[in-house]
Amino acid sequence: MKKIWAYLLGYIILVVEGTHPERFINMAFTRGIHLWDLTWSDTDTLMVKVYAQSFRTLRHVARQSNCRICILRKQGLPFVVFRFRRRRMLLAGALIFFIILYFLSSLIWTVDVTGTRKISAARVKDLAAVKGLKPGSFCFMANRDQVEDYLLRELQGISYIEVKVGPRSQVKVVEKIDPPRSQGPCHVVAKKDGVIDSILALNGQPKVEEGDLVRKGQVLISGAIYPPPPEEDSTAPKPPPSAQKPLRYVSAQGIVYGKFWYRFYGEVFRDEVVEEKTGRSARIYCIKLGNKEIIIKGPHSIPYKYYRSQTWRSKFPRWRNKTLPVEFVTIEAEEIKHVRLRRSYEEAVDAAAGSARKKEAKGIPKGAVPVKRQYKVLGTEDDNPVRVVLTVETKEDIGVIRGFTP
Repeated sequence: MKKIWAYLLGYIILVVEGTHPERFINMAFTRGIHLWDLTWSDTDTLMVKVYAQSFRTLRHVARQSNCRICILRKQGLPFVVFRFRRRRMLLAGALIFFIILYFLSSLIWTVDVTGTRKISAARVKDLAAVKGLKPGSFCFMANRDQVEDYLLRELQGISYIEVKVGPRSQVKVVEKIDPPRSQGPCHVVAKKDGVIDSILALNGQPKVEEGDLVRKGQVLISGAIYPPPPEEDSTAPKPPPSAQKPLRYVSAQGIVYGKFWYRFYGEVFRDEVVEEKTGRSARIYCIKLGNKEIIIKGPHSIPYKYYRSQTWRSKFPRWRNKTLPVEFVTIEAEEIKHVRLRRSYEEAVDAAAGSARKKEAKGIPKGAVPVKRQYKVLGTEDDNPVRVVLTVETKEDIGVIRGFTP
């Protein structure tokens, strides 16, 4: 805040020379003159900063303390305005520029709608335009709360909506998720082969236990509820299995986790050529007008023999269904060099294991939770490449719903 206040009022950087600059400092403070950023060049020379309005008083202090002051530099807003007092057209042009910039930033250029699935994004934009949220309108003409309330009233099946008003306005929609309709009697069956890790039956009768090996399509939780088996009696005849009938049929529900194993292979050569970044990079900024490119900043071509590059393109937003044929292109190139790498056996094993882990990240199904990993090195230390097999044990939800007819 002190720096901002000093810039607004204006301050002067002075060089004070004399046999006793300390007397100059003491006399200035006793007269209420604020000095800051005192820097000694030597025993007789001092550099200080003072407010511009206190400079006249400071001249009398310098005379009484037998010191000489010299203005090194003038800083602050008053001096900037004074410097441009004769360049009125420049000031007028800067003022007009900021007015135009403020005007353009107050307009709504685009309205983006995200999160829609069943509802049309065009319908959301049409309803938002009723409350002033449309391209070409001013930002202050669209009230965020009013737009949100109106969209929630008019759109059916919306649970949440968020509106951001600005030059690039956004409408984020979250649609309601209808609960699944009752499918009648159904089983929970296995969607693939595996070993049961845990089972929790919320509704229905469990048919498997932990550690059981199940096949795809096997019933895990049955929707047919049977009576409990009778106590064993050696004298009573046992009823045939076909005589037992279900007490009732339900929609089975539950959570069944299974164990699964995946294998991933990784190999690395002990002697190979790899790419490394040198740390040098170049950027090219250009404007593309149709088939012509005009370079604004940067070299005319990438000055490296080997490099990796990325390109970013941006266009003007659409206005009244019109698009300007102008495109801003930014090209960033990073220089690389080819280095011959010789690995030890341990380093090659670690690199091969890392390669297998990268394949694991892509190969494990979504929702699977890794429980245990086991590495195995194939071959001997003299082999090239060095090969590693990674075995991953995962825990996954194995149950799916399948209806049936009683």
